[in-house]
Amino acid sequence: MRRLTLNASVVILWFAFTTTLTVFPLLASATDGQLTYLQMPNGLAVFVKEDHSRNVAAVQMWVMVGSAYETDSERGISHVIEHMAFKGTKRRNVGQIAQEVEEIGGEINAYTSWDETVFHIIVPSSAVSRGMDIVTDAVFRSVIDPNELKKEKEVVIEEILEDKDRPEDVASETLFKTAYVKSPYRFPVIGQKEIVEKITRKNILDFRKKWYVPENMFLLVVGDVDPTAVRKDVERFTSDIKSTGFLKVLPAQEPPQKQIRTALIRDRNAAETRLDIAFHIPSIKGDDVNALDLTADILGARENSRLERVLKQEKRLVNSISAESLTPKEPGLMTISATLEAKNLEAATKAIMEELAGLAKTPPSPEELKQAKIHVESQHVYAQETVQGMARYMGAYQNGLDDAGYEAKYLALNSVVTPRQISSVVSKYLMPPNVTISALLPGEEGKDFRIEQLEEIVGEFAPSAKTATPGAATAPATVFRELSNGMKVVLVPDDSNPVISFRIACLGGKRFENEASQGIMNFISRMLDKGTGGMSDVEIALKVDNMGGSLNGFSGNDSFGLYASFFSRHWEEGLELLSQLYMDPTFPQGKVDRERELIINAIKSEPDTPTTYVLNILNKTLFPDFPYGFDKQGTPATVAGFTVEDLTKTYQNFAVPANTVITGVGKMDPLKVLERVEQLFGTIPLKAFEVPEIPAERPLEKVRQELVRVPRAKAHLAIGFRATTLDDPDRFPLDVLDNVLAGQGGRLFRQLRDKESLAYTITSFVRPGMSPGIFGLYMACDTPKVDQAYDGLIGQIELIKKAKVSNAELEKAISNLIGNHLISLQSSSDRAELIGLYTLYGLGYDYNSTYLQKIREVTADDVLRVARKYLDLEHCAIVKVLPEEEQRAARSEVSPLTFASRRPSFIGAVSARR
Repeated sequence: MRRLTLNASVVILWFAFTTTLTVFPLLASATDGQLTYLQMPNGLAVFVKEDHSRNVAAVQMWVMVGSAYETDSERGISHVIEHMAFKGTKRRNVGQIAQEVEEIGGEINAYTSWDETVFHIIVPSSAVSRGMDIVTDAVFRSVIDPNELKKEKEVVIEEILEDKDRPEDVASETLFKTAYVKSPYRFPVIGQKEIVEKITRKNILDFRKKWYVPENMFLLVVGDVDPTAVRKDVERFTSDIKSTGFLKVLPAQEPPQKQIRTALIRDRNAAETRLDIAFHIPSIKGDDVNALDLTADILGARENSRLERVLKQEKRLVNSISAESLTPKEPGLMTISATLEAKNLEAATKAIMEELAGLAKTPPSPEELKQAKIHVESQHVYAQETVQGMARYMGAYQNGLDDAGYEAKYLALNSVVTPRQISSVVSKYLMPPNVTISALLPGEEGKDFRIEQLEEIVGEFAPSAKTATPGAATAPATVFRELSNGMKVVLVPDDSNPVISFRIACLGGKRFENEASQGIMNFISRMLDKGTGGMSDVEIALKVDNMGGSLNGFSGNDSFGLYASFFSRHWEEGLELLSQLYMDPTFPQGKVDRERELIINAIKSEPDTPTTYVLNILNKTLFPDFPYGFDKQGTPATVAGFTVEDLTKTYQNFAVPANTVITGVGKMDPLKVLERVEQLFGTIPLKAFEVPEIPAERPLEKVRQELVRVPRAKAHLAIGFRATTLDDPDRFPLDVLDNVLAGQGGRLFRQLRDKESLAYTITSFVRPGMSPGIFGLYMACDTPKVDQAYDGLIGQIELIKKAKVSNAELEKAISNLIGNHLISLQSSSDRAELIGLYTLYGLGYDYNSTYLQKIREVTADDVLRVARKYLDLEHCAIVKVLPEEEQRAARSEVSPLTFASRRPSFIGAVSARR
């Protein structure tokens, strides 16, 4: 994962986000954006940041210990402790925490990384005190019940083994264990099977006694909160926690790398070849961190980055490529990762090193560096849209630099990085012998390939001379207008963050495709940013980067279109670009051919992502004669057959004003924006939308079953039922029913995962559409448990149909739905999406309030009625994806190491899946 960085290209802008760090012995009034620091008598540090623009708050407890501080006999213990935190305390029984969180409409989770374990909750602001109570209780007073520990160890082990099914994780493990020889960063964060199996309750209590002490923790509270009240609550909830005189011991230090390191692995689960190249770089404390972050952005963080442009778009050597600067508390890595065909390994490696050599020799232009600064600045700005995003940055800087308010300094330092500094860090760090090369090949592909071939190529770029090695209070008025040509416009001002998000949505998607055209909407959506008028895709990407923005096409079941976000100071320029893309997209033959290759490759690689693969099969099984059953990406045959004329004609048929909704959310004058929208879009001629014929969705006459065998170590089960439409009143009790079953406090998780240990991933989901959609259940489990797990899943379906849910269960589900809905509305992009789709589907742009009210009105009788009506086991789809027969005896030909690291990042969380 690429570390989120906090850049700024304009010093004036970063002052708008500067947080003032103050110490209040007794807190007085504070203002939005102010960071208040409190030191508790027991050594616990508390940071409070007020943001009253949205009615939610994030509470995060950071424990400054992770896998890097584990001994050889403890590998994975931090991860196990993370799992056990919500499994009961002295005051709360097993399952009670999840139920309480859902009752208050919150979301709780945790993650483990190299240097920290973080427990976090997001709650409506009315429940901040209760959220703090839950988090502090879970972290400080976990009882570590022996029976629960046994179950959670099984879950952790299943997660460890599941990673062997994920080629990207196998490749990542190979890279890290090769790049590091002394640092504990070489070990998987998730743990090692043989060690986790031996971890005892005493081991955990001893580890907690040593590390889980107030002097080694800090608490963050961000959002619609009162610092004075927070202080009182912290004192009340931690009054029994005493200081210990804690002294931290640093992990082993990595020595300088003096020769190129290589690794080759073959994985029969993989569909693509993977190439990783890594360079040791300093920790977050290093002087070159800002230049390295910007270097990673220049190399491979955007569509217009050098490696993306040269290797993927121009030379077509890779299917995907990215660069990331990973700078945790101890020296990290700069990594370049690509997926490609095995035959291109040597050419791609050489091309990567040529780009690095070129950047070392010739500094980037001021314009290119400016783009990188704007892009990284945008990551900071968009993180400010959610309370959890703000808290994550604060926590990362406090943990890494002991400075929760460091972001302003980081922005200032980024703004003054020069082109020469970029070349300097490339020469200093990103050259042999400070290089590790790792390649993963699928099965027998590239039989004659030797990793030494890549080592020889990289070695040619060694410098001839010295080689240095590193060590919302009041809702604003909404403007709605239908233009004379039938286009609908909805604009919602929000001054809480200097960002504006637009979405142009049209009816389309899978529902409007047929056997011959399946995948065409997805293809079109991927081409919408590839050219317009006289602008190429590179010029478009450059323009978007310079506006601190992001722009993409989208396609789903019932709609397709464009979405974009920009710094609000560029709203007019951004809107003009969107109008050009909407009215005059070009489908250049060369770009169409390249995108076709990428889509077909993605279709063939779908089995690499088991959950997506299973759900795609479920859709096909449940909707055998209806477009909802199509794979959104299409089939290799259909995609191969689409011509430029096909794409152009289909787009022109659907992208007409009468079938289009434009939404904008963010910092703006809505009347001024509306005036510009009318100038840009209102002149498009009126044209009727000719709705294609959509086949009738025939009822299922019986149970449809599908069994698929793949080279995987785990079993995956899914059951699907025909559900309802977006405008059907039954959708509300179905949402509540889904919430009763899903989530950590839901029936499926509590019974089949917590109590019976039958699954490590389990959930339900509901997806209404313009035509009746799907209600589904999914679980992943160990293969020997598949029959028992399936019976358990069927048993829960029968149980929910047998009797009404209790009042407490109903109230918790409703509260949780409402809370989660409010949390999902924090960012301008998410709100623009919902408002646009609500309007497009005829529900009304202000449907949010209707939805929440209808959810509040759901009764237990309603839930029982829809459960009996829709969860019909005589008319459903059942999918089982099981390992190939030979997999029962041998999991795979991959390395026996049980790697599970998801590339720990300084800010990006790495943890077990929840």
